[in-house]
Formats: sequence, structure tokens, C-alpha cells
Amino acid sequence: MSFITQFTEATHQFLDRHSDPIKLSLTAIAASALTASSILTYQASQRRQRARTLKEELKEAELKKPIDLTPVGTALTHHIPPTFTENTIADQLSGVTEFFGKEGARKVRESFVIVVGAGGVGSWAALMLLRSGVKRIRVIDFDQVTLSSLNRHAVATLEDVGTPKVRCIKKHFKEIAPFVQVEDHIDLLNADNVDELLGGNPDFVVDAIDNINTKVDLMKYCYDRKLNVISSMGAGAKADPSRIQIADISETFAVRRKLKKLNILSGIKVAYSTEKPHHVKLLPLAEYPHFEPLAIKLREGLYARVHKEMITREYKTFKEK
Repeated sequence: MSFITQFTEATHQFLDRHSDPIKLSLTAIAASALTASSILTYQASQRRQRARTLKEELKEAELKKPIDLTPVGTALTHHIPPTFTENTIADQLSGVTEFFGKEGARKVRESFVIVVGAGGVGSWAALMLLRSGVKRIRVIDFDQVTLSSLNRHAVATLEDVGTPKVRCIKKHFKEIAPFVQVEDHIDLLNADNVDELLGGNPDFVVDAIDNINTKVDLMKYCYDRKLNVISSMGAGAKADPSRIQIADISETFAVRRKLKKLNILSGIKVAYSTEKPHHVKLLPLAEYPHFEPLAIKLREGLYARVHKEMITREYKTFKEK
């Protein structure tokens, strides 16, 4: 009898004598093997899924542009602007509709407003008109954004310093409500260009000019042509919002005397404050011996426009005399 035959018979005899314990052991081994196989299969599936995800992310990263930085070190995001339909516009302006009602919101939406002056008053007025959904806004100003503008301007940032205020406004407004038509005019309002700048039959003109003579000229132009205008009176060194009033020009004192000389006694809405200004004075530049003006772009063009305005006013004044 061979060794293999003897070993086989001995194995059969052993299994016959210990059948139950052996079956339990084999069952346990089989169950353990099945569990281990399931775990290994799941882990392998997870690894394949992570590998696919990583490959897709790498492909997407290859298609993206490198990170661009602004002059102040912040990242420029390259996002795809949403596509606006009448439904999405209605969703964005839902709060306006609730406040004004459907008919009132429709009138706002179809309006054309001109804002003259894009500083601490005009920029905020234009921003709220934009957020209210005014269909067309024209902003007029000749000045540039400076560092000192950043404490009061509605949308200007460090990146905008040295750029025209109206360009700054148009750029940022596009990020808020691209469905609103924003027109930017870098110009100083005067007798030569007022017909062009205020043309187009606006529904309202917002006077946010900080020069008293130009302000009076604008109000007279609107008054003579029956254009709806609301004028912002001086708010420098005033800080109490509860004192702000909206009334007819006849109830104020700021420019009433100048308008009276032009035979304008009433009929112009103004926003003004009854608060008395605090004792605030500008710091003299003599206290800063090393002061150097900012390297503002278009500085020469700005000086040229101011000089042209001065010549126009002087000629007009001496001609009247």
C-alpha cells in the first residue's frame, strides 16, 4: 500500500471520528474568508473611485487658467456670469416688488435716471437705483478714485484708486446687476455739454454735485426744461441721519438765494439736513513736508477739463457784465 493511499484512509478515519467539530471549523473559516473577500472588494472599489475622481480633477485643473492677482494681492476669480432671464431678474428684484407692488416695480424697472456726481453721495444713490432694478442709469463725473475716497464711496476698492469714478462704478455694477444698462461719462458738466449729458429724456435727474455753482446751473437747466430733479444739499461734517429731510427748495437756505436771483423760488425737490455741522477742519498740507500726490492716471486730462470749465465760467461771467 502506497503512502498516499495510507494517508487518505487515515484522513477519512479522522474525519469520521471528528465530523461535527471539523464541520464547524470549516464553516467558520469559510465565513471569515467570505467577510475578508467582501472587505477587500469594497476597498478596491473605493480606491478605483478615488483614482477616477483625482484624474478628473487633474484634467479640470489643466484646463483652468493660472491664478491672477490684483495689484493688492487678492485673487482674480474667473467665473462664468449667470444667464439672466425675466424669471431670474424677477427673483433678484422680488423684495422691490413686495415693497412697491407689481405696478410700482414695473415703473421702477422701466425708468431712466441720470446721476450727476459719483462721489460719497452719487455713488450710493446710483447703487441703490441699481439694486432697485432701474433699467438704465447714466453716471456723470470727471474725477478719479483716491485713497481718501474709500471711506465714503459705495463700491470703490484699493484696486480702483487712480481710475475714473464712473468707470469704477460701471465695473462693479456689472457684478451686481448685469441686466441694468449703466452708462459712464467722464466729463465735467458745463454749458457746452449739458444738452448731451442730460439728453435722452430721463425720468429723473439726481444732483450729487459738490460744487455750488455747477449745482445751481444743473437745477436751473432741469427747472427750465421741466426735468424731474432731486438735489442733494451739503452734508459735510453732519452725522445725524434722523435730521435728513426731503422738501421743496423754498424750505431750505443753502442755494435758495442763488436760485432766487434766477427767478426760481420753488418747484425743485431737495434732500438736506437740519443738523448744524460739527467743527471739522481740513488738515493743511504744510504739516506734511514730504507729501507727494498719488500717481493718478489721466491726471493731465483732469487738469485740462478743470481748466476748460474755469475758462467757460469766467467768459460767461464777464460777458454778462
